[in-house]
Amino acid sequence: MKLHHVSCSLMAYQSIKDKTALITGGSEGIGLGIAETFVDAGARVIITARNRDKLDAAKKKLGGKVETLVHDVRDTESSPGHIEEALKLHGSLDILVNNAGAGLYKPVSETSLQDFDLMFETNVRGLFALTNSAIPALKNARGSVINICSASAKRGLHNWSVYSASKSAVLMLTELWAKELAPNVRVNALSPGGVDTAIFDKAFGDKKDEIMDRVHAQHLMGKAGTPNDIGRAALYLATEDWVTGTNMIVDGGLSHRI
Repeated sequence: MKLHHVSCSLMAYQSIKDKTALITGGSEGIGLGIAETFVDAGARVIITARNRDKLDAAKKKLGGKVETLVHDVRDTESSPGHIEEALKLHGSLDILVNNAGAGLYKPVSETSLQDFDLMFETNVRGLFALTNSAIPALKNARGSVINICSASAKRGLHNWSVYSASKSAVLMLTELWAKELAPNVRVNALSPGGVDTAIFDKAFGDKKDEIMDRVHAQHLMGKAGTPNDIGRAALYLATEDWVTGTNMIVDGGLSHRI
């Protein structure tokens, strides 16, 4: 069994070697974890984010082995241009990882329409626009789309209602795109549980440590995940060519607790 496991791992690494992957929101957190995993497996990786300084820091952390593009997924008019820029860098696009997103922890009574618009503009509209622009290149490469979703898309988390709703929309897009784009493009979702990233800093500020204690306890495994946990799952979806239309739940058992 051990030899079989090693063989499967090597096959995954070989099948992504020299493939081009574009990862949105790749300067930190889950996106950076996926980028690191793909780089280690030999992929040609392009990461995007809104902040040039964060992109430069991420590139340095990854040993300069990635290309970077400044891109705000909410600026949907620029999506075609960013796909063109990615194609200029490496000539093809094999994998699109839609990771960029926003989170919102608020009771519905305190959630404004502006909050609602931010969640859907970032998590749904931006994802839609970039994927739509990438379809011709992905079809040409018989490529793969991986939408980073959330365990809360199926089982909504308390005080995360609008965020959970936006991620539910991503699940439906994943399912329907898989049908529409088959067999030329595979489309899958990856749904993490609580992963210790900057999203918790932004959502909870100086209460983060207190909140994280609760987050760890909510998972059957007794701990939140890491970006590299999600990176390994993304590598599977990027390389397994008989998987499409699925939602891979990688959540440490969170969905069995909520």
